[in-house]
Amino acid sequence: MRNEEIMQRAIGVLTLMHGGDGEADDLRLALKLLQEDVFSYSVAVPDSATEDVAEFVRLALEQVMARVAAFTAGLTLGFQAVAHAYEEQCEDADVATVLQQLALRLESQRGDERPA
Repeated sequence: MRNEEIMQRAIGVLTLMHGGDGEADDLRLALKLLQEDVFSYSVAVPDSATEDVAEFVRLALEQVMARVAAFTAGLTLGFQAVAHAYEEQCEDADVATVLQQLALRLESQRGDERPA
């Protein structure tokens, strides 16, 4: 899968997440698409015992990380486009505040999950 295709998948996942009605099924479908199309990866194990295992693992990880980087780039481009459109349409748009509130909400949820 080419980097452009992976980036398109990321934007598709954002679209699915936004276009859905917030149901858990939408999230499950988005995660399934990620698992099947982006984050699944198979590598043929060399038959020869003389192969350099460390080099083999390094090359495999390099390819997986390239997919993750491309997917992250797609998410970033998608977010940037939406944030820009939001700022263009809403005179009082404050993307930084929206992100800060989200970060605080996530921190609060994380704090709720910590053992007492």
